[in-house]
Amino acid sequence: MNSQPATELKTKRKPGRPRSKRSEEAIIRAMTSLLADERYASLTVSKVAARARASKSTIYRRWPTKEHLVIEAFNRWPALTPHDRGDVMSDLLNLYRQFLRILHRPPSNAIMPTLVAERAHNPALAAVFDPLMQRRRDPVRVVLERAMERGELPKSTDVELAVDALMGVTVLRMYFIPGNLSIPSIREFLSVLLRGLGARGY
Repeated sequence: MNSQPATELKTKRKPGRPRSKRSEEAIIRAMTSLLADERYASLTVSKVAARARASKSTIYRRWPTKEHLVIEAFNRWPALTPHDRGDVMSDLLNLYRQFLRILHRPPSNAIMPTLVAERAHNPALAAVFDPLMQRRRDPVRVVLERAMERGELPKSTDVELAVDALMGVTVLRMYFIPGNLSIPSIREFLSVLLRGLGARGY
């Protein structure tokens, strides 16, 4: 009885079609574009499918709800990298520059306010959005904890409160109360905050 060559057996695919990377990227691009163009409530999987030229069944196989697809699009944005430049002010300003590059330009600058507003009254979105936002706070935590290890900040520093203050003022100025987003302006704010936290040299 004839048997298949070993090489043929090794390369034989498992049942089912492999996920198309090209289709997946088209779907994410379509969702990102629609998020920037219209209200969250009017955004549907059907619209995403039409713009991406994909079937709804293809989308639902990968993302069970519209909220999961939205978060997948948001999660593709670059994460901040907490570089170690030797002092807390330099490290925080570096994160701030990265933040501006990612969130202060289209389409990000249009999408974030939409997600924040919708999250306030959409439990399904909050359930997937909140854990992601917590992870997005990690680089600031790293910088502050590193400063504590170096002795720049007191060991008793309330890191979570400091993260709230640092990220809060940036988001407030960027999206809700137009303010000065320049590096000198943020440096001045950081000096006040670090002084209040009891940082060495401030």
